[in-house]
Amino acid sequence: MEIRTSEESRQSIKEFSSRYLELLKRKRELDHDIKELKNEYKEDGVPVAIVTKAINIIKSRKKKTDSQIFEEETIETWIEEDKDLSDKISELSEKL
Repeated sequence: MEIRTSEESRQSIKEFSSRYLELLKRKRELDHDIKELKNEYKEDGVPVAIVTKAINIIKSRKKKTDSQIFEEETIETWIEEDKDLSDKISELSEKL
């Protein structure tokens, strides 16, 4: 393992750290803005959790190929059609 003690390494580490911390700061601000947006629309009666879940599902689906989607849907169908597996899933879904 190379020990990075040179002045050049020190400067690179400082630059990286500075840029990384700036991005984290911007991310924190964006996270705050998103939270405020959600709260605003929750107050207006928008089912924010359902909408964001739907958006995330759509985003995820757009990243997949048709063959991946087909395979997932096929496996889901097999599991749902299997009574034993379906019963076990139902048991796990019940609230205690």
